[in-house]
Amino acid sequence: MRTVQLRGKQRLAAGVVAAAFVGAATAGGVTLAQANPAAKAPVSSVQVVVGPESEPGQPSSARCPEGMGAINGGFQATSFHRSNGGDPYDGVTVNAPFKDGKGWSAMLMTGKVIARVVCVPEDQAPQAVVGPVSEEAAMSVARCPAGTKAIAGGYVRETWYKNGWGESLDDIVVNAPNDSGSGWAAKQFAGKTVARALCS
Repeated sequence: MRTVQLRGKQRLAAGVVAAAFVGAATAGGVTLAQANPAAKAPVSSVQVVVGPESEPGQPSSARCPEGMGAINGGFQATSFHRSNGGDPYDGVTVNAPFKDGKGWSAMLMTGKVIARVVCVPEDQAPQAVVGPVSEEAAMSVARCPAGTKAIAGGYVRETWYKNGWGESLDDIVVNAPNDSGSGWAAKQFAGKTVARALCS
């Protein structure tokens, strides 16, 4: 993954980034119970794992216990950098399940973050799928195997643009199941991204 430096004075509004903090434990606004009616794990067998606080601009990873897999996840920013004028200039560059589906990763462009993952027994856990690297400002779709649907997902940035002052010039503009529910879509405002899906 690379971060691309650009020079300029433009900044993106931080509304979309702020919205990423809300509904982190939902799949496209659908609760887990609605999204995956076949998942019947009793509450006693569901475990939330909290990852360590990351270093600035580094990932935090929350891994499920042995014999369990991720059904969803998200993050908590513990620092979100601002410009001298007080405007947020950070970005959520990673918010996605592990490639093997057994945990969740999160990362900010410059701040500190804590990843969280919801784990269920492995025989009830969805399958993780990784999409292709998109072109710049284009969609990446992680497509589920035949007979399955996306119940959660996320993205990993491949490139992320910022200006000469270190302020974010990029953002995630799509992070949701595709229209048919057969995969998870992700798209950045300017850079390249990789979608990841949890399919069941």
